[in-house]
Amino acid sequence: MSDRNDPALGDLPIVEDRRESPTPASRRGLPTPQSSHWKWWVGIAAAAVIAMGGFALVHWRNAIGARLVPPPQQNRVMQQAAAALRAGRLTSPDGHGARELYEAVMARDPDDLAAREGLVRVANAALAQAQAAVGAHRIDEAQRALDLARELSAPVVAVQKVEASLRGATGSEAQIAALLDRAAAAERAGHLDDGDDSALAIYQQAIAAAPDNALVLDRRRTLLAKMLGGIDALLASGDVAGAQKLVDRVAGVDPGNLDLPNARARLADASQRQQREQARLLDGADADLRAGRIDAAVATWRQVLAQSPDDARAGAGLRAAGEALVREANHDASDFDFAGAQAALDKARTLAPELPSLRATTQHLAQARMQRAGMDRALKGKQGITDLLAAADHAIVRDELVDPPGDSAFDKLHEAAAIAPADPRVIAARKRFVATVAACVQGGMTDNRLAHASACLDALATIQPTYASLPSLRAELARHWLAYADERIGAGELDTAQRAIDSAKRLTPDDPAIAALQARARQARAGTASARK
Repeated sequence: MSDRNDPALGDLPIVEDRRESPTPASRRGLPTPQSSHWKWWVGIAAAAVIAMGGFALVHWRNAIGARLVPPPQQNRVMQQAAAALRAGRLTSPDGHGARELYEAVMARDPDDLAAREGLVRVANAALAQAQAAVGAHRIDEAQRALDLARELSAPVVAVQKVEASLRGATGSEAQIAALLDRAAAAERAGHLDDGDDSALAIYQQAIAAAPDNALVLDRRRTLLAKMLGGIDALLASGDVAGAQKLVDRVAGVDPGNLDLPNARARLADASQRQQREQARLLDGADADLRAGRIDAAVATWRQVLAQSPDDARAGAGLRAAGEALVREANHDASDFDFAGAQAALDKARTLAPELPSLRATTQHLAQARMQRAGMDRALKGKQGITDLLAAADHAIVRDELVDPPGDSAFDKLHEAAAIAPADPRVIAARKRFVATVAACVQGGMTDNRLAHASACLDALATIQPTYASLPSLRAELARHWLAYADERIGAGELDTAQRAIDSAKRLTPDDPAIAALQARARQARAGTASARK
């Protein structure tokens, strides 16, 4: 059999045997078979080495190829593992977690670098999940993620850092649990939002301690929804202001509360309905006042103010009713119906205690009483004049110039003048009184006791209407009232400012400064109303 097909020889050349040559090799100068035998064995050895090297090369090439181009099934497992890792499904008992899938690849090829790197990424992701769960106070979840990271040989320093966070969270978890128990007890007792021990206050404490605690946030969200549920009862009873306070309270605690838009929409509808109803009621109250049905008008205005305490039209209505009652008291006083006049004055004072006309009507009533008393005393002779003038002097010494009604120096002097206006003693007492009340006006303005100064000015105008300095005193006192009104507008006390403007207008109704300050007060009131909306 020829050596030419022997695979062990490979591609080595074969020396042919030329036996037909009759000339011996030695004679032709060629090597003899004995001398070339060793070369033949060297060729065979070389061929064997080359063949074995080829076999090793092929085997190495196939191993490298398997590494660079893994089998299709292994590729699919790696892709599934990467997808599970991206989805955060780090481990799963059913074998479809990233850890289990990477470990399946390594079970087939322990040296697979991509699978080994995948497990490192799983360990890092487990650490991140553990830290996030600690921040959200999900303690059990954090512990499981940390255990996974430790099993996958995550860096020791990183594991210890998360462990420290977990230990701290575990300690605060007991505090949060205690707060949640207290809040639940307060909620069951009906204390939703009524002080430091209410459910909402306690939930706020828990959130301050653990701002990202999902359970605490959920419990507070449930409580706020329960609180907002009370808006129906408030709106049904017409308490739109109370409903607005409730909505504002919830918005202040949780501006992004999902129940707020619906609550605000219902509140807006109810507010519009209330405004239409109040406008109808106010129109009816105005009609009642014009018809002289003061009590009916007052009842309606108070009904509106009970629902909307800042309603300007209702407030103005009560002041108008007070003015009507003052006019009624004046009429009764002129008819000497002192009981009716006093009753009307008392009702007016209840409705609008700061009305400037109240004092003037009170003085008118006192004058009417003195006039009637003077008439009675005139029947008894002039001895009463001496007593009245003495009482007036004593009242001046006590600085009771215009108050109290009936016993003031003004009242006593007026009684004396009604009995004997031409009596020299009465004339002299009047002069003394005029000088005293004029000084009272000046002193009241100096001391900023403007109401007292106004009372003294009214008394001066009544007892001496032709007093030369009366116009200048009125103008000066009006300026003081306007300056005071300007201060109150700046301080936001608009009702007090309006009363001061009214007092100035009563003194100097044509002063252009009054109109300017009145316009400023209206602008300030409009700005305040807009801010409340």
